Amino acid sequence: MNNKFLNHFLVIGGGTLISMIIGFVTTPIITRIVSPTEYGQFSVFTMYSNMALMVLYLGLDQALVRFFYEKKTDEYRRALLFKCLKYPAIGAVAAAFIVLAVSVTGLFHFELGSAALFLVCIYTLIQIIYRFSQLLVRLQYKSKLYSLLGIVQKSVYVVFAIFFIYAGVFSDTISLAVATVLAALTCLVISIVSERRLWNPRLLGKNECTITQSELIRYAYPYIFSMGVTTLFQYIDKMSLNYYRSYEEVGIYSSTMTLVHVFSIIQTTFNTLWAPMAVEHYTKDKEDVSFYQKGNQIITVIMLFIGFSLILCKDIFSILLGAKYREAAYILPFLIFNPIMYTISETTVNGLVFKKKSNMQVVVSIGACIVNIIGNTLLVPKFGCRGAAISTGLSYIVFFTLRTVLSNRYFYVDFHLKKFYFITGIAVAYSFYNTFVKFNAWSVIGYFICIFLLVVLYLDTVKFGIIYIKNTIVGMLKKEGQK
Repeated sequence: MNNKFLNHFLVIGGGTLISMIIGFVTTPIITRIVSPTEYGQFSVFTMYSNMALMVLYLGLDQALVRFFYEKKTDEYRRALLFKCLKYPAIGAVAAAFIVLAVSVTGLFHFELGSAALFLVCIYTLIQIIYRFSQLLVRLQYKSKLYSLLGIVQKSVYVVFAIFFIYAGVFSDTISLAVATVLAALTCLVISIVSERRLWNPRLLGKNECTITQSELIRYAYPYIFSMGVTTLFQYIDKMSLNYYRSYEEVGIYSSTMTLVHVFSIIQTTFNTLWAPMAVEHYTKDKEDVSFYQKGNQIITVIMLFIGFSLILCKDIFSILLGAKYREAAYILPFLIFNPIMYTISETTVNGLVFKKKSNMQVVVSIGACIVNIIGNTLLVPKFGCRGAAISTGLSYIVFFTLRTVLSNRYFYVDFHLKKFYFITGIAVAYSFYNTFVKFNAWSVIGYFICIFLLVVLYLDTVKFGIIYIKNTIVGMLKKEGQK
């Protein structure tokens, strides 16, 4: 891990921290003025849009990441951008017309109403274009702009959401949906204007991108299936709760996910930087694996430390949401495995990216999805939200395992998996206890046991982190002294 990575990490992490604070302060306000049922309906709105997005990207967003560094000229990157964006944008517009036309004829009834369906279509199109615009910022390591976009999106959403809810112009569900659309549109405009040199179609020329459309599609098409199944995997818990229980439980479950967003400081920041830097590193030196090993060990320690701490404080976080959402305290322990396993697996899945084995991503998605469907079918009818959380948490461990095993078949890296699975087993046991038992002295004792084992198992990584922080502080003090 070099200084370039860590410097960008701090910049994006700072922006994500501000966004998280905004959400942390305002989420309790929104959950107190919006009923769990309305909040559950809003989460269904975002769920449908996100499911559509994963398919309509056509995997070409991943192709943009994979081939972005082949050449460093604006001409190449501009041509690559429009080649990758063309079909997703056309597909989104066509899908919107078809869905709305079918809805108008009465052949299809959207459970949230025609207004919400229209907003889903608009939001999906905006998000598709914004996805590629945001990737341009990310792939060029423009950390300050990337952080600004996150802050603006969260701020605009909060301002419009509270305004529309209190104004009473729309229902609470539609108010949240409209605020979400306006926030995404604002960030889209900012990102395109900031990178207008790459977004100017008049500057496109012939043969500027040597990567053919067919080559892009060959790499991308497996992601259509894998991302589609992955999206089902990610939302099967909410779908199961909606089917077996009610919108109210969906709302409580979704509100708990906002607490898990404490991880977003690390998860979003790390995932934003890791993929492009890993591809760039592999392009320069295909034999050096120490970069991936060190990244894996560092992010493992950070994510597990935050996860254990979040479980310990689960009751405090749930109180912030209000009495209607008190069940959130028992849902949170297993939901932490979502960001933990996904983020750590980003460091172990590199082989599938480097060797262009995108078809293997389908196997990963299907395997994890099957486990989650079975888990939700068995656990949600009996345990409700807690059962959905347990199923999702265990499924993400399967997700990590499949990503790692398949990746190592094509590009082997020793990630010291024995100690990782040992500490993961400890985390599962600690989560089970806190899912069914109220906070007590054993929760605190268990926390310190978990932290002790984490430090012992990853002692070298902990020492590296302490030394780095110490050197950073000393360097900052020297600069201040020189001033």
